[in-house]
Amino acid sequence: MANLGRYKERNPEMRAAGVPSSLDTYGTKDLLLVVHVEEEAENRIRALCRQSKPYPAKRTPKIPTNQIGDILSSSDKGLFAEFQNRFRETMFSKKPALGQVKETHSKPDSVTNLSRTFGRTYDLGPKDSLYCVVLPPKSAEQVNREFAEFHDKHIISHNHYFPSEQINRRYSKPFGRLNTFGLPTSVDHSGIKVKRCLQEGEEHLIIVKKPQKDLDDRTKGPLGKKFTWYPYQIPENMTFGRTLPRDTDVRSLLESTAPCVASEKLARSISHLNMLRKLLQERDDFNMNQVISALGNKDHEGNGQLPLSEVIHVMHRLNIPAIADKMRTAASHFKLFVDEGCCSERVKYVDLCDLLSILKPLPLIGSISPMPKIVYNQETAYRQLCADLATKPQEGRIYNHPQKNLAQKDADDTRVKDVLNPDLSTLCGLWASDFKALRSRDEVERIFKDILSKEDFQSVWLSLMAEQKDQNAMASVAQFRAEMKKIIR
Repeated sequence: MANLGRYKERNPEMRAAGVPSSLDTYGTKDLLLVVHVEEEAENRIRALCRQSKPYPAKRTPKIPTNQIGDILSSSDKGLFAEFQNRFRETMFSKKPALGQVKETHSKPDSVTNLSRTFGRTYDLGPKDSLYCVVLPPKSAEQVNREFAEFHDKHIISHNHYFPSEQINRRYSKPFGRLNTFGLPTSVDHSGIKVKRCLQEGEEHLIIVKKPQKDLDDRTKGPLGKKFTWYPYQIPENMTFGRTLPRDTDVRSLLESTAPCVASEKLARSISHLNMLRKLLQERDDFNMNQVISALGNKDHEGNGQLPLSEVIHVMHRLNIPAIADKMRTAASHFKLFVDEGCCSERVKYVDLCDLLSILKPLPLIGSISPMPKIVYNQETAYRQLCADLATKPQEGRIYNHPQKNLAQKDADDTRVKDVLNPDLSTLCGLWASDFKALRSRDEVERIFKDILSKEDFQSVWLSLMAEQKDQNAMASVAQFRAEMKKIIR
């Protein structure tokens, strides 16, 4: 009621909320009416229309009288119908006709691949080749001139200069790129004044100050002589730095041994192996199983043996810089060759890969230096005094522990696992010592009588007695069971 008179009333017959209506003026039917009069009239008219609408009769299929040939044939169609069909096809069908190209209307019909050519034509003579057409012969002067012209344009497009080429920033006038900056100095381009400055005065007399002379003496050497920066006199036979290794050392001089070429060759081979091991360890993308699988693909016989040349070839393919001579020396020293020196020489490539793997250490090499021809007594006073270090020290005090019976030993050997999950034999009252105790043949035969026949028991017992000769014809249940598993399977 607060908005009464401010807005247009679209439903004047509807009661406002909160306004009481008397039953004398309006009945119950009028109070419950909330539909507009036009909507109610429309609803009643629609109901009458639905009642008066006739029901559809049953349809019967219509059998066509024309045949398929008459329908497909266009003999009965007139000219207007044919024109109409063609117009519809050209209007709605955008695809080209069968065997024809779709028209693009980008060039006149008179322009074809046979009537016109595109690009620049060349008058090819009978002696001209395709190479001369693509790259025509030019002189060196013409090539340099065209390159200079091209380089000027290339600088503008790509801002690319030659090394040590002056950059041309293309400033406008009055700036000049070839002009100099600053005031010009009076420089003697002929060099006469400089020559006069270098010449000595009259009677070769030069006046030099004392500090300048001291500085020259400390930093410069006299003319024609070497500057000695070290104030002491050094003997001529004294050398500085690292000297080259000699063929002999102090040990060979003391023991009167000559240098051996074979030992040096083996030492270089072992050094090459260590170098390869360190190199393969530092590589993150390397796996030794790749090398073994690649060599296994070459091994058609499957015996783990291949020629050394083929092994080196596979290693080179996997970027392993192995040297054939040094690898042969190392493989020969570690006895990896089969039929060494023969035509059927093979190398055990799995053991050779183990030498290169950092996961496994190199086998013990031993002393590779040659032994002296004359072995003499090398005992000295110092070695005799130090000989006590090689003697075995005396053992400590021997403690005599009290003897324990079998039941006490079984109790000491019992663990928590045996208590939580005991064996079937333990539940039946047997201990571990019962299976290890030595028994006679009759007792063992009585234990296994339901498992083995007499012939099988005889064979197992004889085999066990042949191995255990120090048991006085006695054996334990555990020993007999292990022997029975080996013989009877």
